[in-house]
Amino acid sequence: MFNQRKKYLADHKIARQIRKGNEQAFRMLYDQYHRQLYLFAMKMGMPQEEAKCVVQEVFISVWKKRASIDENLSLKAYLYTIAKRLVIKKIKRKVLEDSYLNDPDNLPPVYHQQTEDYIIFANLLDQANEGINKLSPGRKQIFMLSRQQGLSNEEIADKLNLSKRTVENQLYRATKELRDILGPDFIEK
Repeated sequence: MFNQRKKYLADHKIARQIRKGNEQAFRMLYDQYHRQLYLFAMKMGMPQEEAKCVVQEVFISVWKKRASIDENLSLKAYLYTIAKRLVIKKIKRKVLEDSYLNDPDNLPPVYHQQTEDYIIFANLLDQANEGINKLSPGRKQIFMLSRQQGLSNEEIADKLNLSKRTVENQLYRATKELRDILGPDFIEK
């Protein structure tokens, strides 16, 4: 009982500090929970790389919404709720993609919108390529190895003779830059 109370007080203090924008408190929160959230995402059926993305997105969300964190609620429960919602969103998206790729005949015909859809798709593709071209050369190379060639962070680190952490940081920054350009729902992985 005493340890639970002590943990609650520690989380309460961390939450208060994060609300104020304290990056050290945020780092402490990350260090304390990132592994648990990773394992949680894996248990919910996410592949390793997807689970890492879920953890990253959880902490991005926490930081973006730090001003609205309720200090009186459990930080652990807050983190797990965000992770669960992200995993469910990714699973739903994957099911929809698989359904489309495996049986496009199930989709209703939209002949009248084909031209408009093509123009929208071409425009988004142009924006994506433009955004990717704005990345620094090293960041762009890492992003392309990850997204186009499907290499894991470890494989990219080995190939470019970088640390895995550097690759993770560069992917995070590339994704953030592209989300700023294209919008948060455009880049998923």
